Amino acid sequence: MYSFGVIMDPIEDINPKEDSTFAIITALQKNHNIEYIIPDTIHLINQDVFAKTKKLKTFKRKKDFYKLSRSTLMNLSKLDCILFRKDPPVDEKYIQITHMLDYLEKHGVLIINSPQSLRDYNEKLLGNNLTKFNLPTLVSSNQEAIVNFVQKHKKVVIKPLNLMGGKDISLLSHKEKDLLTSIKTMTNNSQRFMMIQKYLKEIKNGDTRILMTNGIVHENVLVRYPPKNDFRANLSYGGKFKVQKINHKHLNHLKDIAIYLKNNRIYFAGVDMIGNYITEINITSPTGIQQIELKDKNLSSSIANQFIKIVEQYYDDK
Repeated sequence: MYSFGVIMDPIEDINPKEDSTFAIITALQKNHNIEYIIPDTIHLINQDVFAKTKKLKTFKRKKDFYKLSRSTLMNLSKLDCILFRKDPPVDEKYIQITHMLDYLEKHGVLIINSPQSLRDYNEKLLGNNLTKFNLPTLVSSNQEAIVNFVQKHKKVVIKPLNLMGGKDISLLSHKEKDLLTSIKTMTNNSQRFMMIQKYLKEIKNGDTRILMTNGIVHENVLVRYPPKNDFRANLSYGGKFKVQKINHKHLNHLKDIAIYLKNNRIYFAGVDMIGNYITEINITSPTGIQQIELKDKNLSSSIANQFIKIVEQYYDDK
């Protein structure tokens, strides 16, 4: 029996019918202990990392869907594995938590996903770097460069590098009268880098989320569709979805990506594709498990079993 710690956003605020962390915890708790780590209590004393933790139990199909014990102060090096599942923004505080998790790795605690990899790889840039086909992309805070890119490609999607769920993503057109004003606002007057990509008409056929665990590509995928009068397919903005089998012409490339991510200690990821293009690789807190489980009933158990294999191999290799 292993002890898993979980760092996540407040459990009282989640939707237990949709939340992926809830699904993972529920599968793991059948044979392992779960410690809920309160993020705001994480602190470093000399080279030891402490936090207040509470033993966590979750319950499907119950109004009171979780139970927490009284909190205790724990040296987190006593845990076998920590699931770092805190949602973006990847801001200064987020990065500083990863620095403290580094100390735990030095003490031998497995972190999923690696704090170093979360710093080294930006979700938006990682997707752009690993897409097989060249999607015209600009990353810049320079207003003139962005205006020129919009003028060239006529219609673009502009998004910040450190957020999730469609937040602060906008559609820009070369016909927009206040284009420069919009860009000034989005870049915080050139103080904020943005990713700008050519708008893909293929979005009408859906934005596909492919989950990867421990180098394995899960072949049931979540296809999300934008609601009427919006271009974003994010479920948080009213997008609809269906579950289907992966497009097999993408599978070999996606398997290569899954192995690449595993080799870089990114054990759980969500790849987003529009048409043939990878637009993002979510490595902070990939979602979609419970939606896919409408068709693949064993997905959360499969993911939990892979996490256990990672832990077993990690300690066998030490």
